[in-house]
Amino acid sequence: MSAVSVSGLSKSFGPLRVLRDIDLAIDAGDFTVLLGPSGCGKSTLLNAIAGLEDIDGGIVEIDGADVTHREPSQRGIAMVFQSYALYPTMTVRKNLSFGLRVRSVPKADVERRVDWAAKLLQIEELLDRKPSQLSGGQRQRVAIGRALVQQSKVFLFDEPLSNLDAKLRTEMRVELKRLHKELGATIVYVTHDQIEAMTMATHIAVMNHGRIEQLGSPEEIYDRPRSVFVARFIGGSNILKGRAVDSERIETPGGILRTVGRALTAGEPVSMSVRQHEIGLQAAPPADAANVITGTIARQVFLGMARDYTVSLNDKTELRVTAPPDQNIAPGQPVWLRLAVERCRALERGDEA
Repeated sequence: MSAVSVSGLSKSFGPLRVLRDIDLAIDAGDFTVLLGPSGCGKSTLLNAIAGLEDIDGGIVEIDGADVTHREPSQRGIAMVFQSYALYPTMTVRKNLSFGLRVRSVPKADVERRVDWAAKLLQIEELLDRKPSQLSGGQRQRVAIGRALVQQSKVFLFDEPLSNLDAKLRTEMRVELKRLHKELGATIVYVTHDQIEAMTMATHIAVMNHGRIEQLGSPEEIYDRPRSVFVARFIGGSNILKGRAVDSERIETPGGILRTVGRALTAGEPVSMSVRQHEIGLQAAPPADAANVITGTIARQVFLGMARDYTVSLNDKTELRVTAPPDQNIAPGQPVWLRLAVERCRALERGDEA
């Protein structure tokens, strides 16, 4: 296990700045996911850590050593790519052992490592097959096994499950989580899929426009987003914009709401996030109107286990609300929305940059 640290990392492709002074510290044994939309810089950051991408500035450290100018083979890392990159004419056994044989690792040690990885990944019965005889999930296991046999300090994964169907992705997420637990390895994993990030990571670095918007545990990222971008990207929060009345209340198009998250300054513009399943929907005025705003049903969709409502506020701001399936309110009807104070988070950053 080795820690990974990058500081002041920057990278441009011509006039396009892809990484903007990135600082990121990953503890030994951590499973950190770089999460963000296409083009946010997450794969470039991973390649910079691996040494596959030259950087314009900054430092990369692995296990406390400055590896900024070292070749990839000298960094103690193993990488699994989006494409399996298996040798089609070689058997699974030879694919797994190829890198070790090139490095002249003793034969007995090669066999021991290959057998260990095959057993760990449950591909022992596939060792004499060629890649063309394997399913997508099996080929991905072989690609992961080829990285594991290197017994590297750090494992880097660049969207390794994106070529698999939904069922296989779910299965492989469970397998990767199991592998991390058994190996205790340091893993840096790139994905644009928030479900992958939430189910596997110990920490998530949410990236946007070449910056890390927020770093934290899955629970922290989901429950306490700091910016409009993070709130919308993780879990699809509703964003209510308003103006601070005092240190803890904002005036919104639907009414005045108390918030948490930070102290407000009277008069400042504020963006507040709230999840759609955290809003109580009522068809009649409640007796207690604390933290209640009003709106009109614009649309509803029956989902079987729930109803998905779109509620329009006075200025045509729309909020998504999830309600029980037996709560059937027709479009055009007025409704009252109760927002629990502890779930109304005033964001630190109200923009999406």
